[in-house]
Amino acid sequence: MAAENSSDFNKILSGLKARKFAPVYFLFGAEHYYIDELSHYAEQNILNEGEKGFNQVVLYGKDTDTATIINHAKRFPMMADHQVIIVKEAQNLKNLEEFEAYFEKPVPSTILIICYKKEKLDKRTRVYKTLSKHVVFESKKLYDNELPAWIEHYLKSRGFSISSRSAGLIADSLGSDLGKIANELEKLMINKDGDTQITDTDVELKIGISKEFNIFELMGAVALKNSGRAMHIAHHMGKNKDFSIIAALINMNNFFSKTYMVKQSNIKDQGQLQRKFGLNYYQAKDYMNAASRYSADELERCIRIVHEYDLKSKGVNNASASHDELLKEILLRIL
Repeated sequence: MAAENSSDFNKILSGLKARKFAPVYFLFGAEHYYIDELSHYAEQNILNEGEKGFNQVVLYGKDTDTATIINHAKRFPMMADHQVIIVKEAQNLKNLEEFEAYFEKPVPSTILIICYKKEKLDKRTRVYKTLSKHVVFESKKLYDNELPAWIEHYLKSRGFSISSRSAGLIADSLGSDLGKIANELEKLMINKDGDTQITDTDVELKIGISKEFNIFELMGAVALKNSGRAMHIAHHMGKNKDFSIIAALINMNNFFSKTYMVKQSNIKDQGQLQRKFGLNYYQAKDYMNAASRYSADELERCIRIVHEYDLKSKGVNNASASHDELLKEILLRIL
């Protein structure tokens, strides 16, 4: 999915840079990053500053309607080859079917860019079928296991490199919001001052993710049943002002649930495990360590404990325990 997203995105972006414009671009999907990047490039670069005043309109779905957009699109440019109409947050529009006649016969000098930030679009409708002759880009969310490779590719495309472990640490800590990840990576690159290797220390100092005390390292210690190291990591994690037991519990639930699946699969080869479950090297190693040390009954018990503490984190049967205290409690129960 990551490769497909990037390939389609790069193809459209290359076309815009080569000034090979389509009359209609329909950008939709759950991953907003690619949609925002394409619309931003178009807004900044298709027209020069002198042309934008008369020939560029940015509309928002909640503040406009299809009839207004079509009226703008049917106009002709003034003292320019093209006019650009960008519709942001188009998922708030009603009556998309009203675009059908325009999509059938768009004005060649208009570049209409519709940003529809919604995961699902009914591809059986007539309006979608009329879109098929234009540029349609579906921006899909990446799976968690695809994020480290995306981070490595993002940095590589800008002349930087990063280890797989550091990329995994960033992905595990920042989540799947590509826009947020890209912003943090930009911070890393700006502060390198000529050096092109992003290190664990850079990640710790510039993004604020400890290379030693993080959920990534914590679950590695739990996988090995190393209670001393797990509690040491938890102690330092809990002192971080941004620590959230909610995020830790989500990671724990995912870890034990996937370890249970690995246990049931009886796969002993790490490479095969990576391919079957879409894991990176370090994830596969931790899951294999856990699967070899925990019985199926123990894993089921761990999942039940995580669910119990999910309720406690929301105030159920917990009057005063802080997030860091809950983390230590759950580790004592598990280990």
